[in-house]
Amino acid sequence: MEFLETGLGRLAYERHGSGPEVFLFFHGFGQNRKIYYPYLSFRKENQSFLFIDIFYHGESSWNSVSNKLTKEEWRLIIAHLMAKESFKEFHLVGFSMGGKFSLICMELFPNYVKSLLLMAPDGIKTGFWYNMATFPGMLNRLFKHVVFHPERFFKTIDLLYKLGLLQNSLVKFVKSQMQTRTKRAQVYFTWNVFKPLQPDLGQIIKMIRLHEQPVVLVTGKFDQMVTSENLKRFSSKIPQLQNIELESGHNTLVEDTLAYLQKSENIGFFNLNM
Repeated sequence: MEFLETGLGRLAYERHGSGPEVFLFFHGFGQNRKIYYPYLSFRKENQSFLFIDIFYHGESSWNSVSNKLTKEEWRLIIAHLMAKESFKEFHLVGFSMGGKFSLICMELFPNYVKSLLLMAPDGIKTGFWYNMATFPGMLNRLFKHVVFHPERFFKTIDLLYKLGLLQNSLVKFVKSQMQTRTKRAQVYFTWNVFKPLQPDLGQIIKMIRLHEQPVVLVTGKFDQMVTSENLKRFSSKIPQLQNIELESGHNTLVEDTLAYLQKSENIGFFNLNM
């Protein structure tokens, strides 16, 4: 375990391997770096895998909710990590919230990114929950009330499900992320601190087209949070992007992608030699 000390927080990560071909892995909300341990089966002798705990997750910590994580701060953090671990170019692997961090890395370091593996990435078509968290004034206070006093909220969720207005998988996901006060606090603080981190999709598409990085985009057929349809406008603008839709929901997409890559002859993502 390593720690990157910054003025705003402490970033925890693990490095596996000492090879010059570096892969940065970013997990989803409510997870930590350990979700990627099974991916070590792909690592080659010349590769290094860096599994990163995003702030408010795993062993990473953030000093104050009043400080926001801006793109400039994230740029400095990644530059600091590059200097500490002595690498310049890198590949990106991200799931859900980690997909958004990967996209922002692409936006900030277009000349240094060698490839992207995005699994149901957040940040392309923003969902209701993020919008609610970033509403100004009274509506933001309403969201805070929902997070810390969820009883009526859960009853409303159950009613909407019974009326057929919410999918069962979405109900399960929301409840699993808000079942304890600690988890609900994580929801509130994460969304508030990460407010400024919105990818500039136009710039990202332009840079990927210019530098022609290989992009693999994986979605789940039964995923109600991030759908293939929602990502179509983004994916259709990148000629070299490879779309993969698995028989999967949101919560199992990381492990299902692993299984797919292990048996697929068409995707050699971790065998890239560039």
